[in-house]
Amino acid sequence: MSTNTAAAATPSAARTYKSHLTPHLHRAFASASLLSLAACWTIATLLSPSKSWLWSWFPLGLTGLRTLMLFTPVLAVFIVRVMGLHTGSRTTTSPAETLWLHLTHFGFRTAATVGWYVLGAWVFGEVYIWSRSEGAGLGWVDMGRAGYERVRVNENPVLLRTVFVCLGIAQAGLHLERDYDRIEVEETEARLKQAKETSRLPESLQILSTKVRAIAGRVVLLVLPGIVFSTPFYFLFLRRTLWHSVAYPLARTLLLTQSSSLQPNNGPTGILHPLTLLWQTLTSSLLLVSLWELSNAIFTIYVSRPTLKKGQPLTSETKDGNGAVISRSRDPNGTLIRGLRATKLVPRSFAFWELNLITTSPLFAARRATIFAEVDRQPTSTWTEIKDACLSEIAAISSRIQGSQQPLNATGQPNPQKAQQEALAASQQQRGGAQPSGLPRIAGRGVVNDTSVINSSRSSVSGARGGARQAVEMVGGVMKSLSQSQSGAHAQGQQQQGQRTAAGIGSVYGRKAIEYGVSKAGGRGFVGPAWLQGVMGGKVVEFLRTPAGEVFRQGFGRRVRAVVLGVPFSRGVDIVHASRSLTALVVASLREDGFGRVSGDVAGIVRSYTAAIGNIRNFIAGLQPHWSDVGFTDAERDLAGGAVGLEEVKEVLEVLRSGLEEVVLAFGEYAGGLGLTHAEMRAARQVIEVDREGKGGGGKEMEEIGGERKTG
Repeated sequence: MSTNTAAAATPSAARTYKSHLTPHLHRAFASASLLSLAACWTIATLLSPSKSWLWSWFPLGLTGLRTLMLFTPVLAVFIVRVMGLHTGSRTTTSPAETLWLHLTHFGFRTAATVGWYVLGAWVFGEVYIWSRSEGAGLGWVDMGRAGYERVRVNENPVLLRTVFVCLGIAQAGLHLERDYDRIEVEETEARLKQAKETSRLPESLQILSTKVRAIAGRVVLLVLPGIVFSTPFYFLFLRRTLWHSVAYPLARTLLLTQSSSLQPNNGPTGILHPLTLLWQTLTSSLLLVSLWELSNAIFTIYVSRPTLKKGQPLTSETKDGNGAVISRSRDPNGTLIRGLRATKLVPRSFAFWELNLITTSPLFAARRATIFAEVDRQPTSTWTEIKDACLSEIAAISSRIQGSQQPLNATGQPNPQKAQQEALAASQQQRGGAQPSGLPRIAGRGVVNDTSVINSSRSSVSGARGGARQAVEMVGGVMKSLSQSQSGAHAQGQQQQGQRTAAGIGSVYGRKAIEYGVSKAGGRGFVGPAWLQGVMGGKVVEFLRTPAGEVFRQGFGRRVRAVVLGVPFSRGVDIVHASRSLTALVVASLREDGFGRVSGDVAGIVRSYTAAIGNIRNFIAGLQPHWSDVGFTDAERDLAGGAVGLEEVKEVLEVLRSGLEEVVLAFGEYAGGLGLTHAEMRAARQVIEVDREGKGGGGKEMEEIGGERKTG
């Protein structure tokens, strides 16, 4: 290898993945801005008071100025989106936890989201009022009819601006609740698989046209309730305050240069032309919310585009139409590896997405071959680096499951020593208090299932969930037996398991709070569990069954997703990309790995796939429902059926299963030479053949592989 090639293989020569991803996101931002600017121009044209057909839409005039000012709400939306950009759906265990997370750990981001939406609403309101004619009745002062009406303060613009601000607050809440900040990677991949050239419109407009009906529905669902609730709120709580502090002082200031004078400030004078104001409020609110929803949809379309540039992966060399190189990386695979190792979730997710495109698309076969050819990279080969990155995503599933089953210490971290002590105490109780000899029998201990989801992953947010949440978890533990006694056929099993489980996910002192009282969590004057059970038990269960109580339920599916896929945002898309990429590389190595390095790692890959699949299935089968999940049924565990809330987990399982099947089919006949034992191959075949009757296909091949292993 030459000096230049050797230098290119060193980590120091590789550019950061962010240096390729940032221009990609900048192009998405610019494209989204141009399309959103067209929406702003359309609204500016509709707001034009000009009676001239030409000047009502011509951009080099007041319509152009209105367009630029209307872009402020769009820019506010884009700032919010960039600030909260992430991949993967939210994986909180209940709506109440989602709210708590936004108010504590993401408190600054939540406040900024509300602030930017309110700013956009206020600017839109000023543009709308400025664009209306004098006869619209939206000025601060009503001059009255000449000769017999006195000058008075106009309350209409105050009410209209209040409605706009309330809509901004409501839209910010919906933005957070609907998780608009998520990059729709899964939807983009599904759309690309079904893409058909049936329209001459640009791809972005085609996608936007499919979202119009949903956007219209969301606009109506916000505008109508927003007007209905904000108007009484204004009259009940804000009217007199805004009148004395804003409306009257501004009107008096505006009349200082005129001979007219206001009436004495005796309070609000009433709404002028209420039907006209209602029409103005309705139409302007529809335009404002439509602009917000369109901006969010357009931004999502462009930021969720595949990691390609000119039809090539971001880290590959790209050329323009004339063949001139416009982007080049001295070490494309090194840059990609740095992306796979990135600490930030967004660059890492995009890097795995690009790796998936490189390894699974026949268009990039030449780039895929370089992964096997670069064996001189330091400290390890390119294949080893990518293999380790992919396996780390898959192995993290088992780590999260194991972490969720360990009791917690005082800092909220897993405490293996405490787990052994509890197992020792359990064995003593079973043997009548006799002193055991030797090591404690961990296998005889029940599965701890209601502790923190994955404590190491959630350590960054556990500090924000102390205090009040600890008290809530304590009460939850006290009421656990009550809800179990009234929640169906699974109650008896839950009661037996409940004595060995913690109060709930994310609790730091939950278990000790149940045993020793709330004082362990910092409270005083704890009233005994018997009193609470007698007074509150039935009412708590009844409340949880109501729509209002649903907010506090920790559903079975949500808890499984939080453990298997990670928190606070799902890593499912990264796991899928890592598994597909690794599987494609292993299968392609039979043709493209000239150095034979991949075969030595096949055994470890098979073991990792088998362990991950088995751990997920065992976890779902053994996890007991939370005490608040009063509507739980065993059908929610049925992965082969319609398990509610486990769709993403089922997808991950299927990708891992199909990947394991492809690897076993490709290397099964060489299993003995690869270091796989009879037991390991039998376990892999059992994992693959689960529910095969419902899926069909592959059974004969697996039987042949099994026969070869038995006779080999």
